[in-house]
Amino acid sequence: MIRAARLAAVIAPVLGLAALWLQSDRTYHTGTEWEVPIVGYDPRDYLRGHYVEFQYDWPGGEALGDIYYEALCLEGKAPTVANVRWLQTESEPCKHPVRKNPGGVYQGDGLFTGRLYIGQERAAQLEESLRNRDQRGIVTIRQREDGSFTPVSIRFRPLTPAEIAERDAPQDEGAEDLRPPPPIMSQ
Repeated sequence: MIRAARLAAVIAPVLGLAALWLQSDRTYHTGTEWEVPIVGYDPRDYLRGHYVEFQYDWPGGEALGDIYYEALCLEGKAPTVANVRWLQTESEPCKHPVRKNPGGVYQGDGLFTGRLYIGQERAAQLEESLRNRDQRGIVTIRQREDGSFTPVSIRFRPLTPAEIAERDAPQDEGAEDLRPPPPIMSQ
């Protein structure tokens, strides 16, 4: 009897830990995946390993203006984001909301800035790809039911002729970029 109680005392915490791990793994792998254009790069974090740091270049994001809310509404059919708009209230209808993660790396800027951790061997390859101005970086995010989202992968594609023309067009002196600066540049 005592032997069975000792065995149960050892097995119960292990089973509980395994159940928590399975639940966490299932939560991470559930949700809708979207492909979002990005810009920017930072090669490594000495404490956490190598990562790609970027700014989301949400389609239609230039129309967001300078008022920041807690959530965006993704419009389109997964995995393609056709447009985004601010969600001003919780009750506002939206089929695919994404929300800030106040406990995340970027806290309030989490809708604009992201970080994807990668292996050391892939860091050099991604750094070279991001330097190539004739390619477009696309990050795949996984959006969950609660509106939280996580970057899960990154890929590159050649720029379209329209994107090349936009990139090479003369800059309008009066236009200003309304996106917040990357955290590394803010004080």
